[in-house]
This record gives sequence, structure tokens and C-alpha cells, in this order.
Amino acid sequence: MVLAACGGDDSSAGGDDAGVALGRFFPDPIHTAGTNRRIALGLLNADGSIRIDGPPVMSGVLLDGNGTELGPIEGVRREAAIPRAYYEFRLDFPTPGTYTMRVEVDGTEIETSLTAAEVGALSFPGPGDPMPPFDTPTSGDGRGGDPICTREPFCPFHEVTLSDALAAGERIAYLIGTPAYCETAICGPVLDVMMGLAGDYPQVRFLHSEVYTDDTVTTPAPAVDAAGLSFEPVLFLVGSDGTISERLDVIVDENELRSHLDALR
Repeated sequence: MVLAACGGDDSSAGGDDAGVALGRFFPDPIHTAGTNRRIALGLLNADGSIRIDGPPVMSGVLLDGNGTELGPIEGVRREAAIPRAYYEFRLDFPTPGTYTMRVEVDGTEIETSLTAAEVGALSFPGPGDPMPPFDTPTSGDGRGGDPICTREPFCPFHEVTLSDALAAGERIAYLIGTPAYCETAICGPVLDVMMGLAGDYPQVRFLHSEVYTDDTVTTPAPAVDAAGLSFEPVLFLVGSDGTISERLDVIVDENELRSHLDALR
């Protein structure tokens, strides 16, 4: 298995000669066909570096494989309590296939393509799917993981297993990511966002699993295989019925995460 570290290397997914591009930091596809799919994209310079500034909202249209416009789309800039901004889009993919996002930035149209897979075709679960149970490493039983957390100091989200939290009917925020070895340096900030919000949500069980078994950074941890992931970081939000309410891929800021935690039931 080859893990696409910290969202993979598809960081320049579309652009033009004006010096701006849409960046995606995850493999394609990551969603099945359906409604209200979350896509987080970055705004890049022509050389692939992340652009510091950007509009508060990017507007545009979604097109199907025939070039037919399916409707307007909007990306909201997110940057609260994280070191880089991204744009959160919510997209409807009516059928499996390839779609084009076309947005306007500073008077210039830019595009990127995305694929919607058939339901059941992806190795990892998404919104509406049951969260697969797994005995995640804990402070009492590392289950072969060393260390169980690469944050310094360790995060406090290793007290119970995912399986136990699911069996207890708890609402869950479960991150698979590696703070120490994140190539794009975003796993740690996402974990810090979780730590900053956990005290406001005592009704939610926050959990974290590492991506690698040890500090050689060569073997994916069992948690990665159990979730069927080919990229990271990924934050699963799971309701008390064990169903995934949202999967937050690659990056999430404080405001977006808070809105999902508020809605978690």
C-alpha cells in the first residue's frame, strides 16, 4: 500500500497563464456520486506555491462531462486557527463521472476536474456509511504503535478505542493523521484545532490515530488499513448511531469544525 501523505501530491489541479490555480491535495476520486459533498481546495500561484491572499468567496459553476452547467457553486474561505487558508465547497454529483469546477478569481476563470465514483467503489467510507469499528491504540495499550501519538506533548485523545466508543453509542470526532510527519504540515494544526474545541463539546468523544506504526515512517498503521485510506489526514464525524455524518478531508479550520460538531447527533 502506498499512502498519499497529507493529501497526496496532486497540488496543482488546474490553472491558467494569469498566475493563479486551484489546488487539490487529495487523490481523485474521494467521493461517490450524491449530494452535498465537501471539497476543500487551495488557491495557488502559478509556481504551485500556496497563495496567501484571496477573496472571501469564490463563485462559479459545476459542469458535467458533456460541458453542461449543472448549477452555481460557491467556495467559502476558511482560515480560523490554522496556518493556511482553504476554500470549502459543497457539491452535488448526480451520477458517477467526471465533473469540472469553473470559478472566477480576480476576474480570471480557472478550472479543475473531479471524479465522482459509483456508490461502493471506494475503499474508505463517507457520509451516510457506518463507521467501521477498530481497536485504536490507547495510552494503556499501544497495540504495536510506537509512539501512539507524534504530537509533543501527546494529545489527550487516546483513552478509549474507536470500537468502544461506537459500542457505547457516543458521538465521535476521529482523526487519522500524523502531526510529526505531515508533509504539508497540516495534521498537527488540525489536531490542535480539535484540542482547542474539545472542552466545548463534552458530549463528543475525540479520538486520534497515527498514520505510521513507528518513527521510521515506512509502514502504514493498522488504523489506516482499517479505514481503507489512501490519503491523510482525515477527520470522521460519527453520530451516536454509528453513521458517518461528515468526512473532513485534508484540512479543516476551527469555524467549520465547530459548525459540524454543533450539528452532530
